[in-house]
Amino acid sequence: MTTTLDAPPHGQLSATTRAWLERPLRSVLIGGQHRAGASNEVVPVIDPGTGSTFTSFPAASAGDVAAAVAAARVAFDDGRWSEVDAERREELVHRLADLLRRDFETVAELESLDTGKPLADARSDVDEAIAVLRYYAGWATKVEGSVIPAPRQLFAVGTREAVGVCAAITPWNYPLPILMYKLAPAVALGNTFVAKPSELASLSTLYFAELCTEAGLPDGVVNVVAGGRATGAELSASPDLDKLAFTGSTRTGQAVMVAAAQGLTKVSLELGGKSPHVVFADADLDAAVDAVMAGIWTNAGQVCIAGSRLIIERSVHDSFLDELHTRTAQLTLGHGLAAGTDVGPLISRTQQQRVQQMITQAESEGAEVRTSGMVPADGFFVAPTVVTGVNPGQGIERDEVFGPVLTVLPFDNEDDAVRLANNTEYGLASGVWSSNVGTIHRVARRLRAGTVWANTYGIFHPTLPFGGVKNSGFGRELGAEAVHHYTELKTTVIDLHPGTGH
Repeated sequence: MTTTLDAPPHGQLSATTRAWLERPLRSVLIGGQHRAGASNEVVPVIDPGTGSTFTSFPAASAGDVAAAVAAARVAFDDGRWSEVDAERREELVHRLADLLRRDFETVAELESLDTGKPLADARSDVDEAIAVLRYYAGWATKVEGSVIPAPRQLFAVGTREAVGVCAAITPWNYPLPILMYKLAPAVALGNTFVAKPSELASLSTLYFAELCTEAGLPDGVVNVVAGGRATGAELSASPDLDKLAFTGSTRTGQAVMVAAAQGLTKVSLELGGKSPHVVFADADLDAAVDAVMAGIWTNAGQVCIAGSRLIIERSVHDSFLDELHTRTAQLTLGHGLAAGTDVGPLISRTQQQRVQQMITQAESEGAEVRTSGMVPADGFFVAPTVVTGVNPGQGIERDEVFGPVLTVLPFDNEDDAVRLANNTEYGLASGVWSSNVGTIHRVARRLRAGTVWANTYGIFHPTLPFGGVKNSGFGRELGAEAVHHYTELKTTVIDLHPGTGH
């Protein structure tokens, strides 16, 4: 099914966005040259809100991937970027942020159309991408070394230097912000870069590639190869990468790690989640209801840190769910570009069917399923769904759904709450709600998660390190921690009295 961009809600797209989409999409940027991918595979670009294909692009070939990595290697090794003064790198990364700000609405519209998320959420994504660029632009001139207290005959210093050629494979749920989590620190700190966006949502990355050229980044500093699984597999297995960052499913992350191991490529992984949202009876329950809703209905639940498991004190279980259902019923499901949309579609027909099958399976196993909202006839929608009567470790309570599905488990005491919260193979994030600061500190200490939010949920900021434990991956993005991923510590030792033996 194909469509034009003239009918509602596509008719609301700005003339600038429409004009960009009407051009043939250039799916690779290699050594400063934008062009179509050389593969025979054509990737359709589908609007999740209608199920229609509105454009397409040829995927990058294996040769394109090799050429992109080679271009990044040349740009690094010849000093075109690695030897550029930190002040100049800072200036150019700020320039990228300026260009994103200039084209803010176009990029937000592309992100909304491509992912299905409400336009207001897409605008927040662009704001976040700009903030991350500006944060790491500043780091370009802030990374310092140290004098090491070696024996007095020696003078030893430790300096942080760029790793080399870095690459990123990014997901479809937050394409632009997650790309910036990886690209911004890498480029600001003197590395060169190859980006591979998800084939389900590549538009904002392809647009950003054009801004990299306009900003004046030297050829080969940023390269892009858009395509499907084969493209990602080729990039993961490249023997000439120094660092690879991946965000996506745990299963794919395992495959990426195996491929990267052949070249001893450093890897950081941000993988799946099944995050618990623990609510105690003494919490501000009104605020907690809003946070639980935001934690699972945002982006139709397609969020790695989605608070998909509500673990709630038994004494307030029923009243809390009554209020949750009442407020959820007021949400509007619709196309991301349509005014008033609160919850958009899932990314694809495959994902929609998978989520619906998981709900059906839970119902067949005796769980009680309650949905809210009118589901549009077109597009890949699933209504917000609350599942009660589940058992700990049951499929829908254990496995990552990646859709608007919330499971509910009651608890009777603090130990019970912690046990239920930690009863998962994942460890990306968690939330705790209580008016007792002691409860918050005790529970936060015991939760196995990379991030614990207390009396709030889902707060991201460039200064706050983010990443998981257990099957949610390893390594941290954002904050000062990311500096260590994109630099190597070099120790330089000078003999102050050569030949004297002193």
